[in-house]
Amino acid sequence: MQVWAVVYDPALFSEDLYQRGLRLVDPESAARIKRFYRREDACRTLLGRLLTRALLRQREIPLDAMTFNATAEGKPYISTSGIDPPIAYNISHDNALVAMAFAPGTHNPPAYSVGMDVMKVRIPGRETFASFVETVGDQLTRLEHQSLFSSISQDEGLKRFFWMWTIKEAYTKALGLGLGFDFRRVEYDVEANVLRVDKAIPHGWRFSRFVLNDGEDLYQGVVAEFVGGTETAVIPESASQEWLISYGAVEFVEKTIGDFEGKRMHAEV
Repeated sequence: MQVWAVVYDPALFSEDLYQRGLRLVDPESAARIKRFYRREDACRTLLGRLLTRALLRQREIPLDAMTFNATAEGKPYISTSGIDPPIAYNISHDNALVAMAFAPGTHNPPAYSVGMDVMKVRIPGRETFASFVETVGDQLTRLEHQSLFSSISQDEGLKRFFWMWTIKEAYTKALGLGLGFDFRRVEYDVEANVLRVDKAIPHGWRFSRFVLNDGEDLYQGVVAEFVGGTETAVIPESASQEWLISYGAVEFVEKTIGDFEGKRMHAEV
């Protein structure tokens, strides 16, 4: 499994780079991106599209042969033929961060069982920590509530909350389920570092936690993978993260454009 994370700074992302990046996506995606009212939303969506194309470019797939689809529940997957083994992927974004997790697809085709969620660690607006938790309190279990308001600092409580939320999101995304899944069925015991579903530890899952800093901003993320077998592990963010690569958005888009232009020039020689 790998994660590519891209940090977007609107002050550095030029109009020229945006237009050049658009040329690498299919007409339908480009039209959808252009419909966004806010340029920041358009650029983040473009980055997500370019992440998948950069991944397929790494596999030597021509741009005009790249195809994507989605399950009936809306989980996207790569439908390009000729990729062996198949690639499972999931994209998540929040504020300045756009990230993609991917791994060889081995279980539950065609979308496979990989899911990811990333979130900026912050209390939105003028809410207090208590009122913020209350807004989603019906999606937390009693144990999770107790863990958030035990004898810990507010900063620690906020980090615990985002570990709980991102692991719930990552798990349901990996399942490929649509809206309506009751998050109370998924309980993350932060102190014991154990995840339970319907009060039992599910078999065959790996949950990889990670953190990324963008200046003073902290992001927390979780990748959920069904790997098979009977063991389930929740890997803490303190573990080795050689699988995590981060880029600035300008660096990433320029590199991706250069890779595709270099491939075209090579084909013409």
